[in-house]
Amino acid sequence: MSDWKIGDDKRRRSTDQLRDLRSANDGQVDWDTEAPADFTYLFHPDHVLVAAEDTDEFEAAVARLDKGVLTDEPRRDDVRLLDGDLVRYVLPARPSGEKVPDVLDLLEQAGLRRGLATPDHWIHVSPGGGSGTACPATEPEETGLAEPWPAVAPQDEGREVSVVVVDTGWHPAAATDGRTPWLKGVEGDDEHNGPDLRPYAGHGTFIAGVVRCMAPRTKVFVEGFAVDGMGGGGILESEIVRQLEDAITHDPQVINLSAGCRTRLDLPSVAFRAFHRRHLRGKDRVLVAAAGNDSWAAPFWPAAFDWCVGVGSLDRDGRVSDFSNYGVSADVFVLGRNVVNAFPDGSLVCHESPNKGDVRVFSTGMARWSGTSFAAPVVAGMIARVISETGCSAAEARDTVLARAVPDSDPTIGPHMELEPRIP
Repeated sequence: MSDWKIGDDKRRRSTDQLRDLRSANDGQVDWDTEAPADFTYLFHPDHVLVAAEDTDEFEAAVARLDKGVLTDEPRRDDVRLLDGDLVRYVLPARPSGEKVPDVLDLLEQAGLRRGLATPDHWIHVSPGGGSGTACPATEPEETGLAEPWPAVAPQDEGREVSVVVVDTGWHPAAATDGRTPWLKGVEGDDEHNGPDLRPYAGHGTFIAGVVRCMAPRTKVFVEGFAVDGMGGGGILESEIVRQLEDAITHDPQVINLSAGCRTRLDLPSVAFRAFHRRHLRGKDRVLVAAAGNDSWAAPFWPAAFDWCVGVGSLDRDGRVSDFSNYGVSADVFVLGRNVVNAFPDGSLVCHESPNKGDVRVFSTGMARWSGTSFAAPVVAGMIARVISETGCSAAEARDTVLARAVPDSDPTIGPHMELEPRIP
């Protein structure tokens, strides 16, 4: 990573994030380009994922592979994923230094169907990659505001709806803090914040706050996927589906996932597809995901799946945010720039260019943050509110909310929903 001082702020920021992610995960992070700032996707250097029904075809292709590529047969990992529906293989040493994508290229040349086996991609908080970012569009900023934006939308009637936010974890103090009363009753996996805030601390709490502002009569649980250190802002595909399975134990009708990734050859994620088959297809349950922060139309997963509601970001003037992805990953655009909501008190040392080393002190229980991460829970909350007020199914509520969106004059940009022009 010798190019960390080279280039504009965007390239340096991308490299800063990659350095942090790799350091936090014992070096088990690889990418598809020579310069880290140019990466398209990230992956584990030894893992391959295959759906259970395809393992025979995968192993047959391995048997046809030139014997000089792998020192031994790939080992089936003992970790049980999606009750056996997903299999994780660990590749042995490769004498010629082939990376996982290189091995998959060779297997496909040997007759393996393209996309049947994939790398174990790294999922990022608020999806990103390439020449953009691997995490939120900005680091959190202090705010003197005492009220959230979007504001709390009062709701006097309606049944309770279960929403699970799969994210960094939960800041329990926010549920009893008089400054953030809209979070009363929210629960989740404690991310154990102290006065010195870690990178990405408060991400899940902030998102839970946005959901509650849009739909006060929701039972929100924050399922933390790395509550003690955040793994540098990332988690493997094979691990995120295990956290999503934990989320299912709370019987949610709406799941918010402000995370995702780009993949090898832009092929659909095997892990998310297997999760959909087991836990979403035919169920009264909707997944809402952030579309990503790289200003491009290439697919980000799971937002790009047709069964997932992918959400892009608008600025407060109703224009698509310059960082927001669009195209197949964004079914709808809502406010994602300068969102204000709950955040832990403490000091945060910025770790990304151009603000690297700056100290931000949070003392109001609130922060201002930008990214598609924070647009997604606006839509998740809207869907939950329709369910609460009408008693309809999650799918019906999803369709109702999306029908409110206004088509854009640019056919490459999805429809958008602007909030009231009330700026705090």
